[in-house]
Amino acid sequence: MKSGKSERTNKKNDKITLNSSYKILYEKPMPSTRTGPLYNAFSYPTKISPEAIAIFIATHTKPGATILDTFAGSGTTGLATLLCDKPTAAMKKIAQEIGINPKWGARKAVLYELGGLGSFVSKTMCNSPCPKEFKKATEDLLDMAQKEIGWVYETKDPEGNKGTMRHAIWADVLLCQKCGAEINYWDAVVRRAPLHLVDQFKCTSCKKTVMVNDCDRQTEKGRDKILGRNVVSKKRVLARVYGRTNTTTWQREPTEQDIALVERVLRSPIPAYAPKHKIVWGDLYRSGYHTGITHLHHFYTRRNFLVMTTLWHLIEFFPEHLQDALRLLVLSYNSTHSTLMTRVVVKNGENDFVLTGAQSGVLYVSGLPVEKNILLGVKRKAGPIMKAFELVSGSQSKVEVCNASSTKLHIPAESIDYVFTDPPFGDFIPYAEINQLNELWLGNVTNRSNEIIVSNVQGKDIDSYGQLMGSVFKEIARVMKQEGKTTVVFHSAKAAIWRALSLAYTTAGLNVEATSVLDKIQASFKQIVSTVSVKGDPLLLLSKTPNGNLISEIQTSEQAFLEVKERARLENNLHEREPERLYSRYAARCLEMGICVSLSAGEFYKKIKKEGFKK
Repeated sequence: MKSGKSERTNKKNDKITLNSSYKILYEKPMPSTRTGPLYNAFSYPTKISPEAIAIFIATHTKPGATILDTFAGSGTTGLATLLCDKPTAAMKKIAQEIGINPKWGARKAVLYELGGLGSFVSKTMCNSPCPKEFKKATEDLLDMAQKEIGWVYETKDPEGNKGTMRHAIWADVLLCQKCGAEINYWDAVVRRAPLHLVDQFKCTSCKKTVMVNDCDRQTEKGRDKILGRNVVSKKRVLARVYGRTNTTTWQREPTEQDIALVERVLRSPIPAYAPKHKIVWGDLYRSGYHTGITHLHHFYTRRNFLVMTTLWHLIEFFPEHLQDALRLLVLSYNSTHSTLMTRVVVKNGENDFVLTGAQSGVLYVSGLPVEKNILLGVKRKAGPIMKAFELVSGSQSKVEVCNASSTKLHIPAESIDYVFTDPPFGDFIPYAEINQLNELWLGNVTNRSNEIIVSNVQGKDIDSYGQLMGSVFKEIARVMKQEGKTTVVFHSAKAAIWRALSLAYTTAGLNVEATSVLDKIQASFKQIVSTVSVKGDPLLLLSKTPNGNLISEIQTSEQAFLEVKERARLENNLHEREPERLYSRYAARCLEMGICVSLSAGEFYKKIKKEGFKK
């Protein structure tokens, strides 16, 4: 009898501790870094650090619990579940600083992801091979590729010594608005001492001053060996070559040898196994910089397409249990660094261009696209991926990945202890359209008919988005235990999207129990350049328990706005007083109180400014 009573008491105390701990999580913003091996292993839009998610999981549940993510993306909730059994020192430190007591230990995660790329990355990262085996296989793959295709990057330094091309900058060809003469984009816009780009130039032919944006881009017709027909594409010329000889790096103008190498590559036969997949364009297509891009290989220089094709083919010669990890490695560099979307940018105080990858969330091709050495890049990426595998290797947690829509979960009712999910933010990022550059290599392209998105091309408006989202939340409510919890991370600058989200979970019978903000240390590119950006992603804690906050005297969006403004006025931390951050708090506060989010971000900022609020 005493033993049974003691057991019941312990369970009650565990529940009290658990409840008090998870509520503390929502009192202050949770830091979520955008660094570390697990985060950097594979670039994926809007993802959250697995370490932060692990703290939520271990605080809301006990070892043995089953976790669900209905919008798994690249599998960070799965990685977080693995980390619950292997918490890092940094995770323990954050928990201690917050004042919570996570219950570390093994759990099970079920991940649902519609996207072909996301589900592949999730499965591979969460079921990784032996790190040492992976390292050896990577070295062998690169050695094989160097012998077969490495010649495409051979070059000479300014002194005529043998070297290796690190990267090359290509340039669009402009047509002078005045006389129609051709001038390459590099000569037209790049200026030195100090390095900067100009918006007008003097035509070398007619000597007249011309605005760059008024110039058309020259196109050319040529034979596409892969498609077996003539095509029209943008004309580009080699503008700058960067290389290395032994340990010395250098740069110079293109030489006749560089041009001859490009011609040799163009004459080289295309392997029969080279992919010939068509690009399915959607909301991201732009008639200007996407001219002539109709198939996968059009996103690459011929040189880099041959290298990608070679690497992809060579992977088939490795043991099956290592092949997906090697594919993950190659794809981790592919769309971000191997394509024409790779860029250079100008930064103050820099004497030369800063090399960077593709812009996140778009398929932008600049007038100065960069051709990187893929073999060198993949070699660099191998280290972080191996470290990521090492972090989760040996975890006793289990992760199941389902490449399917979350509108219909094949999960028993009331079997899930906790849900952590990060739904798509309306029209913020068209994942399927972006991810197809990797999915086409995998041969598993996302079925866009089931994609939850606001898209003109797909004919999906906010109502369609809300209905699909509602189907998912009904499934969450069905499979979640009565005492279970759901943490939702969401981000939008549009009141209508917030209303769609609110209607989706309330119709499903879920209520907001608490709110907070996920404090991403570094804003994503899309957030930085967005016309109306929002800082910090609101966190919503949902449960099947009726929302007791609804009895509050705060009844309107205006009152919620005033409360947030007053809180900001008393806040000493300037970071917390930024208008972009206040909007996240406003949206979260409205949802917590069961109030309609009536202000979009732009309207909120105007209202803040009008009322004389200063950070």
